[in-house]
This record gives sequence, C-alpha cells and structure tokens, in this order.
Amino acid sequence: MMAVVSSGASRGRKYSQFRRIFPDTFHIWLYHLYFCAYICISDIALMEEINLREELTKIRDAVKGVERNADHESLEAYWELCCGDVLLAEENVRERRCEWENSSLAGELLDAAGYLADYDDMHEKLYAALRRMCDALFDHPRLKLQLLEFRLRLLNCKASLDDMEDVADEIDLYRRNIAAADRLDFDSIESRSYIKSDPIEWTGKYEKVIDEANKMIYARLEDCPAGMGFCHAYWLEKAHVLSEDYGIFWRSPAELNPGVMFD
Repeated sequence: MMAVVSSGASRGRKYSQFRRIFPDTFHIWLYHLYFCAYICISDIALMEEINLREELTKIRDAVKGVERNADHESLEAYWELCCGDVLLAEENVRERRCEWENSSLAGELLDAAGYLADYDDMHEKLYAALRRMCDALFDHPRLKLQLLEFRLRLLNCKASLDDMEDVADEIDLYRRNIAAADRLDFDSIESRSYIKSDPIEWTGKYEKVIDEANKMIYARLEDCPAGMGFCHAYWLEKAHVLSEDYGIFWRSPAELNPGVMFD
C-alpha cells in the first residue's frame, strides 16, 4: 500500500503532530482523512513536502495490484485512494487550478466507496470523504446527486449521524431541478442562494462539456492575473467558449445580478 508521505518515520511524525492539533476531537476517520491535510489549518509551509497529484498517482498504481477482498491491506489501500481524491480536489479548488479534474476524482471516490461501504467500520470515514467531495464539486449536479445519495445511504446505516434530514432535503432539491432542466422548464428551477446563477447549469448538455470548456478557458486566461477582477475575465471567456464551441448560451452572475458588485 502506498503512503501519502515518503517514509514510515515521516508519516508517524505527521500523525503525531495531527494528534497535538486535535487532542480533544481526534477520531480514527479524521486521522485518516486529514493526515496529509491538517497542514491546511496549522502550518501551511508543510504543504510543500507533499505533491498530492504525484502521490495520488502512486496510490493508483499501488491499488491496481490490490484485490477487493476485505483484508486489512485492501481496505487501507482503497481508503487511501479516497483520501487522495478528496485532498487533491480540495487543493484544486483552493488554488483555482485544474478544477475540471474534480469530476473524475469524484467518480473515482464513488467507485472506491462502493467497495468500502460493505464494511460497517468504514461508514463514518466514507461519509466525511463524500461530504468534503460534495463541497469541492461544482457544475456537476448529476454527479453531486450521486454523492448525496451515497451519503444518505450511509446515514441510513448509521443512526448516530444526525444530518439525514438536511441531506435528504438537498437530494430532493437536486432531483427536482435536474428533472426541470431535462424538460427545459427553467422557470421551475429553484435556487437557495441570493446570488442568481444561470439555470442552464442544471442541464445535462452543460454538465457534459463544462470540464473540457473550463480547461480551454483557463488555458486562454493563463496570462491573466488571478486577482481582483479575474471573475469578469473568466465569465467573459466562459460565455464566449460555451457559445462558440458548444452552442450553449450562458449568462454570467454579473448579468443576472445587476445590483451586485463582483470583484
């Protein structure tokens, strides 16, 4: 099984530091899920020690030789794959880089979780991973619905987890909005944010092409400073790419919220 740090000694050192950070709230599922992410909230300089993309590649290579046979090595290997998927997705969002990868990372997480969910002691850890992936996934309502449905499945198995009503409510919203988008009934799509977004984002056509489109958009904006005002350059290029390359007429938040100032 491939570890996300280079040696057993360094891995143990990071674990022990994590225990000091969370002495009162330490749980085994947090231990696993955060063991190479705790630095995001304590000592960001340590992030330079870990290249998540490279380490996830190593984990994937290691998992290829591990059977899904319920032994300890197998469960740990696939759980480490889940951790890598979540952590890289969060890094992509945090650094505004390669966010188009997150849908494939979510799909990989769902596949591994499908195996691990057969074992009760994995449920709380998987729930944490799925919840965090939901927060790192944008522009993919159908895929996010799969994540939400998996979370609800785990909640139904674990009565001690107490946010079942919220997850069920979000699933209901996603199902209604996706159904409305499928029949092009955009007026029926519900938004719970005070910032309006284009309901076209709920359509299957948009979801199918947005990752490829974003990769193209960010390549074209490579020399544009990602600071104040970047959102306007991004939205302008996004509208152009979606219209010219995919035949999708998309309206930006600035167009839909004329009374709001974006920077």
